[in-house]
Amino acid sequence: MMYVIEVIPLTRGSHIDTLTYYGATAYDPGSIITVPLRSKQVCALVVDTRPVSAAKTAVRAATFSLKKLPEQHDVTRLPASLIETAKVLKKRYPAQLGAILFALLPPEVRDGRMVAQYTAPVSHADIRPEIDVAQGTYDDRFVAYRSKIREVFAHRGSVLFVVPTSADIEQAKHILSHGIEDRLVVFSPTLSKKRLEAAYADFYDLTTAKLIITTPTHAYLDRHDITHIIIDQARSRYYTAKTRPYLDHREAFKALAYITNRTITIGDILPRTEDEHLRRTDVYATLGEHPKRLTFSSDLTPITHDTADSTQATAFTLCTERTRSIITDALKQKARIFMYAARRGMAPVVACVDCGTVVRDPESGTPYSLLKTHNGSEEQRWFLSSVSGKRVRAADTCSHCGSWRLRERGIGIQHIEQELKEHIPHAQIHLFDHTTATTHKKAQQIMSAFYDSRGSILLGTHMALPYIETPVDLSIVTSHDAARSIPSWKAEEEFFALLLTLRERTTEHVYLQTRSEIDEIVTYATQGSVEQFYTDELTLREALSYPPFAVLVLLTWQDTKAAALKIEQTLQASLHPYNPRFYSAPQSVANKTRRHCLIRITQQEWPHADLLSILRELPPYIKIEINPDRIV
Repeated sequence: MMYVIEVIPLTRGSHIDTLTYYGATAYDPGSIITVPLRSKQVCALVVDTRPVSAAKTAVRAATFSLKKLPEQHDVTRLPASLIETAKVLKKRYPAQLGAILFALLPPEVRDGRMVAQYTAPVSHADIRPEIDVAQGTYDDRFVAYRSKIREVFAHRGSVLFVVPTSADIEQAKHILSHGIEDRLVVFSPTLSKKRLEAAYADFYDLTTAKLIITTPTHAYLDRHDITHIIIDQARSRYYTAKTRPYLDHREAFKALAYITNRTITIGDILPRTEDEHLRRTDVYATLGEHPKRLTFSSDLTPITHDTADSTQATAFTLCTERTRSIITDALKQKARIFMYAARRGMAPVVACVDCGTVVRDPESGTPYSLLKTHNGSEEQRWFLSSVSGKRVRAADTCSHCGSWRLRERGIGIQHIEQELKEHIPHAQIHLFDHTTATTHKKAQQIMSAFYDSRGSILLGTHMALPYIETPVDLSIVTSHDAARSIPSWKAEEEFFALLLTLRERTTEHVYLQTRSEIDEIVTYATQGSVEQFYTDELTLREALSYPPFAVLVLLTWQDTKAAALKIEQTLQASLHPYNPRFYSAPQSVANKTRRHCLIRITQQEWPHADLLSILRELPPYIKIEINPDRIV
């Protein structure tokens, strides 16, 4: 007997919904098979299998001929919970089911190296999953987590513990594994093939309940006894995927919990304002006692630059005399110092003094940052695009007017390193940024060298924070203005969280260099006033119609000015009922115009099925994001 097999291709960013083939084998829905697609063989999910006799009418009416499936070997089935989770997410994201499944599956399962074992579907009531919020310092949260894990183990359940990055796994493992080493399963993107195979074997060993520590990459593997999910550092930007369909894994975990009857704990020193709103409206519960203020062992002290006598001719000095004195005294006391830099490279922008032209990447239109490297004893300077990753040798003259007067604008981490070496030449400096910590292993080596040397400075960007496992003695935010100037509607929340995190990971003092007046955010961080911050932030977001009071849908495309406006006219016609707002990105240039379309939908109307249907049909060169951090 012959069968008609309907499948969904599992490919990145796929716009293909279903494909139809024929073959002599009836595959169960949920099976993973290999199918020919264009000139390649790709993995696909079987969604339906019917005898040809039952599908004769559809086959005759088809305007194309069906391809025969190749012979299949080692056919496996995906966990039912994973497929059902993807179906729920399809109602919230403008993507096809195959693209969502591709984003949820671990890479070694997608390419067939490992198998995600089948688990039967779990019946569930049509209710929201029970979610509670744990706010507090790292140590306080982990005390609550250990108690929750013991409680779940007592009922013979397993716990899925999710952290945002591989840097967070080792610390979570160190704190949580005591006394339950034989019940621990750890998945990390850095595991070797042998250790990954062992982790899969331990995960599918159902003889005892397990604590599974993982990043989102392996969080959707399923075993029937997982009854609780803990999402730590839930505010982290790493929970949002950087590739299509730009899933927010926190939303995916909620969908998974709904499908499987699991409870969730969301934890952070500063949970997202959206989560706090749901806690205040009793949609989420509170784990333990919710703090109005957070207390720390370290103090936060602003240091104001004296700009009264500064002129354009005055040499720019990054560190004040007081800051240099503090650093020098601390190094004499063999203290460990962390200096936070908000920008990478020498400078985030390079501009011509004579004509004002900003040097930009011609492909993405974004301003080049200036980066310095060394090839032996030779210093080399590069222009680097933060969007495309393109790197070219830095030009000596302006491409627009030919002037030699190209000047750096803003403060980059390499600029800070250079000034420290000039003013404090005896200081031992460990640079932690994208040029030095290119892998997890190199990042660990930098941190080991820093912790092994008393009286040294760790100079790092935001990517260094997860690696500061042992608190430092002193922290310095080199520029309050640069740290605040994040092009995001969440800028105040991000800055407030940064200050709280630094206070948490510092034992004595956190200093904040500023050229501006001290504002309420700094005052709240000094006092640890998290409740007042949330009150102010929620009031502002409600007035501006930002999440959690609205859902932001952002469309982005780039082309020549004429072509970009033509695309806009098409979008205006199809999206007119939703009051779209069109505007250009600040980095747009004449031959590369980047346009945005922003749509606000009230929280009560979301998910909006009709709008999602329209968005799902748009061509792939239009980027579509739901509630992105940045809308400019």
